[in-house]
Amino acid sequence: MNGVSDSATPPAFDRTTFDCPHCHALAEQVWLNAYAQPVANPAGIPLRIAGEGLEQLSQNPQFPPAVREQKVAYWNRVNAGEVFLDRWAPVETDWLVAGLELSVCRNCMGMAVWLGGRMVHP
Repeated sequence: MNGVSDSATPPAFDRTTFDCPHCHALAEQVWLNAYAQPVANPAGIPLRIAGEGLEQLSQNPQFPPAVREQKVAYWNRVNAGEVFLDRWAPVETDWLVAGLELSVCRNCMGMAVWLGGRMVHP
């Protein structure tokens, strides 16, 4: 059920198929719960690599060129405010983030963020 929609089916919290806010196709959406784990960064704040740090990462001989490119691309997406799924590390937690859900388009893998049943991103 992918393709440009003939009729508007706006994103809605109570649907599994709607017009994707990213690719605009009428597509099936996969709904995800969100879970929380304390930030593991020693500084106690979320990690961001940007600017000079990102430049250093792009030149770091510790990683093969392909790995450096992958890491730089990841941080460019994060720094641009993109919300996406990534397999960073295994997580074990009992903390459900209540009131926060995610929908992922099966057509383009674009993600929407929902708070209290309302889409807040994109």
